[in-house]
Amino acid sequence: MEESALRQLRAQASREDYSSMARLAHALYEHGLSVPEVMRECYGVDLPLEFVVLAEADLWRPGLLVVCTDQPWRLAVPLARGGPVAAADPSDGVERKLLALDPDLLPLAYTLGTKSPSWENKEVLCYRLSELAAGRPTVFRLWEKTTRRDKVKRRGDSLLAVLEELHLEELRETEREMDDWDRGGEEELLQAARELVERVEELRRQVTAREALQPGQ
Repeated sequence: MEESALRQLRAQASREDYSSMARLAHALYEHGLSVPEVMRECYGVDLPLEFVVLAEADLWRPGLLVVCTDQPWRLAVPLARGGPVAAADPSDGVERKLLALDPDLLPLAYTLGTKSPSWENKEVLCYRLSELAAGRPTVFRLWEKTTRRDKVKRRGDSLLAVLEELHLEELRETEREMDDWDRGGEEELLQAARELVERVEELRRQVTAREALQPGQ
């Protein structure tokens, strides 16, 4: 692709239009950029290493207690893995609504689990672009139907920290609900909850290991 065509894609790209972002991301991958470089081009800030590790793990696929948004996850797919999906999921409308409420937010995922709110008004986890620009992967939360910016609250130091807390809470809740009369079935639920906690802890270990390899660490 010619540089002039790439400039045009940059000019056309808008977070309000997933397809325009996917076209830009795809072109950037064709130019040889890595996932972190593409994310910086798309959002103007460096996304944290935890995001890169989680994207590589296909966060929306392993069965964790979250449902991922389209952006930025579906843009963080290099050509070797098929490239960004061209069209948005129907739920993209929620992301556009939140963007209109507060453009500094970068929605990441909706939470699940026994203590999650109604699916009709889901909890949404977000980064803030201003926090990322300052080198902080702080995660904020709001409810899907929120219409006031002052309802956006801090949720945790990072997405992995929030995921760890969420899955530990689910494990504790499962342990509390265990009844002797159906021990076999509930043991399976308990083991599944433990495996999810271990999956998050393994992702955290991967981030720690890669941070140790980065220059200046």
